[in-house]
Amino acid sequence: MADQEEWSTNANEAINISIIQAGQSSPATLSTFHPKFTYPIFGEEECIFGYQGLKINVRFAAHDLLPNVSISYDKEFKAVEDTKALDIEETLKEWMTETKVSFQQPTAFDTQIQGDASAKDWKPPGKLIKSYTSRGRKFGIWSGELTDPAVQQLIERMQILVSFFIEGGTPIPLDDQDWSLARWTVFFV
Repeated sequence: MADQEEWSTNANEAINISIIQAGQSSPATLSTFHPKFTYPIFGEEECIFGYQGLKINVRFAAHDLLPNVSISYDKEFKAVEDTKALDIEETLKEWMTETKVSFQQPTAFDTQIQGDASAKDWKPPGKLIKSYTSRGRKFGIWSGELTDPAVQQLIERMQILVSFFIEGGTPIPLDDQDWSLARWTVFFV
């Protein structure tokens, strides 16, 4: 069997998270960073087996956090009996919503971001409760109930970030009938 280290990739290093918005001719990247934790998704070792030169780009639209995942690699491990490369897309589908958009081709996602006329005037769901200026930039604090479908959509889109950045953090169940959404107020800045 092949050397396991040769075919294992540190998930924290392979994943690049980017915040993007429409640019002049193609989406502009506002920020790119790596996750702090990937063990909830890829196991305690935070390794992905079966690839060389693995890159996983997780991009979010800056205004509404619409996600897109693209996976590329130089080589994939050829299965030997029960040993095979991890199906990364299938693994991430458990953590990503809107899988049709999340896993569409990056060029289609770019076109969608570039053509989103609502992005310029987009406002978070809920009510504006306070606005302020800091360092010459205007900010607003918005409050919304978790029972609001627009608030739920934003929370669903950002759920994977909980596992990426909060030690022991787990996504909240938005579809559990025994769990009351009415008790939660969500704040956006």
